[in-house]
Amino acid sequence: MNVYIVIDMEGVAGVTHGSMIRTGHVEWRDRGTRLMTAEANAAIEGAFLGGASSVLVKDGHDSGQNIRREDLDPRAELVTGNSVTVGLMPGLDSTFDKLFLMGFHAKMGTRFAQFDHTISTATINNLSINNIVVGEIGMYGMLAGLRGVSVALTTGDGPAVDESLDLFGAHQGVRVKQGLGRFAVRTFNPAQVLTQITEGAKNAMDNGAPPLEISLPVTISIDFLRSAEADMAEMVPGSLRSSARTVQYVHEDPDTAFQALQAMVALAGIAASRWASGLYKSGDSVV
Repeated sequence: MNVYIVIDMEGVAGVTHGSMIRTGHVEWRDRGTRLMTAEANAAIEGAFLGGASSVLVKDGHDSGQNIRREDLDPRAELVTGNSVTVGLMPGLDSTFDKLFLMGFHAKMGTRFAQFDHTISTATINNLSINNIVVGEIGMYGMLAGLRGVSVALTTGDGPAVDESLDLFGAHQGVRVKQGLGRFAVRTFNPAQVLTQITEGAKNAMDNGAPPLEISLPVTISIDFLRSAEADMAEMVPGSLRSSARTVQYVHEDPDTAFQALQAMVALAGIAASRWASGLYKSGDSVV
């Protein structure tokens, strides 16, 4: 059996504050990347104990340069680098049997969820796919379902695991910490969590939620934080501006729809970065 792992960083045990997930920060370099790599290795070990024949890991956080490649289990291959590539999960196809979603956070607006957001805290309020409001967990799991691949393991804080179970149905879930608010968390012992992840991954090889089936065409709808971001996203050919802050994209081909999603988010990010740097000004005030 072939396993595809997407691993984020916000939902890793022991990751307790923003500096640990910020690329280039000393806390990210010395602690965040180490903890993230250890959780990936724990899942790889469990997958092979459960009968996996191959494991492909996608570094799914920020720059995609977080996994310590020299420390990653050599039995696994790694997809690394900038996340703005064609395809959210490069290499995922129907030859894969299981999807593991690791180190994930809950969608934007989830109470008692640490670091809750959807793709970008700087640009997105809500994302819906076929009229279902989802976060990154739903985004990846729905795309996998279109390939016939089931979500078999989810790890992250409590609300993230609950979100995945509610969306996909019964599968292995490992709660590594519990958010007390966006920037406060009760985290469990990272060493003990590794044992639980290995056991969960092993068990996941024998079960998992059925692939989530979504109807065609795929309808993507993004509610941005500001109209400036929607202005940029609307430049994607074929998009539909449904309100001041909302842009939709509908297509019969799922790959095209999800590529449009990536393009809209990337373009919106340009507007957000300009806003953050003060390039949009009215008189002496940033707008």
